[in-house]
Amino acid sequence: MKDMFKIKSYVFLASAFLITVTVQVIAFEEKGVEKTETSPSNLDIMRHLMNSWSIRTKEKRSEPLAFVQDPVLRYTDPKYKMTDCAIWRLGKKGRPRAYVTVEMGNPRGNTGLATFEFLAVSEGPFRINGRGVSWQPWELGVDFKPLPGAPQPAATAPERLEQMKQLAIRFSAEEMLGREKIYLNLHPEPFDRYQPTDAKNSDAAVFLFERNSNPEVILFLETDGKKWSYGCGKLSATAVLVKLDKKEVWSNPKTSSRPKPDQVGYHWTNGYTAGRVVFQVPHKLRTTPVKAIPVQPIPARANLLKLKTKQLPVIQPKKVQPKAVQPKVKPQPPQPVSKPASNSSSHCC
Repeated sequence: MKDMFKIKSYVFLASAFLITVTVQVIAFEEKGVEKTETSPSNLDIMRHLMNSWSIRTKEKRSEPLAFVQDPVLRYTDPKYKMTDCAIWRLGKKGRPRAYVTVEMGNPRGNTGLATFEFLAVSEGPFRINGRGVSWQPWELGVDFKPLPGAPQPAATAPERLEQMKQLAIRFSAEEMLGREKIYLNLHPEPFDRYQPTDAKNSDAAVFLFERNSNPEVILFLETDGKKWSYGCGKLSATAVLVKLDKKEVWSNPKTSSRPKPDQVGYHWTNGYTAGRVVFQVPHKLRTTPVKAIPVQPIPARANLLKLKTKQLPVIQPKKVQPKAVQPKVKPQPPQPVSKPASNSSSHCC
């Protein structure tokens, strides 16, 4: 009897487990819970959006100007519900022509919203056209200047990287978020590296100053093998400021859709600008929605959760013969009693 009770307990626990899993899956599907980790499908969507743009330039090039197919940096910003973000590089060799950031949340169904930021880095006219995008910068978003007090560039790439890390520590950055001044954190490792010229020992690294994990200011450190230079640019609409050895060396005003006299408006000819686009997920990138697991009936003698239970003989219940029921007899109405007939021939005393 105790063993039979254990089997019934296993059946009940397994049923409760499956019901719990099913409820959780249904809740995930209905509420649309967003993932905190970066998703490969979102990366494919970003790549598809960028490759759908047309890029034109009047320069004579050995190969077309195009985006590198892998981002130079990926990050998230949960505070603003940006679950997957990336910085993409325009131009494969030398100093990049531009950086473009894509920030997006998980698409709802087949529709999503992406925020783009554009930063022109090097000289040369070009134009990017696409759905909701028509960027043709007439200026650079980065100012390059000689770096004072820098050492002689080292002879090897690893040594130059260490030099650039030490040079980056001399810089600090801050931004104005509303009326609040925020000091940005320097990311210790560069997110991109390139060779600006063909000269010997030519090298460059790109660092970023971030708020939480979101890049706000970019710092370029370059050498032609003989001397060092630096450049600053922003990937934020806020007003930003950069200091070198605690002295202000670069600043950029706030970018706004309704600019005040001390601000800059969003224009497709700016060295820095931004925009938002509603997009449709391509058919080839659409994933099958999550389906709930139906609850299946569990047989009483199943080997649940790989638990070996002792097989008990099945006890057949005794068959009880029903008692015969006597049919009810309808009562007959009482018969009238007849009086005895009088005998005329009888004698009295």
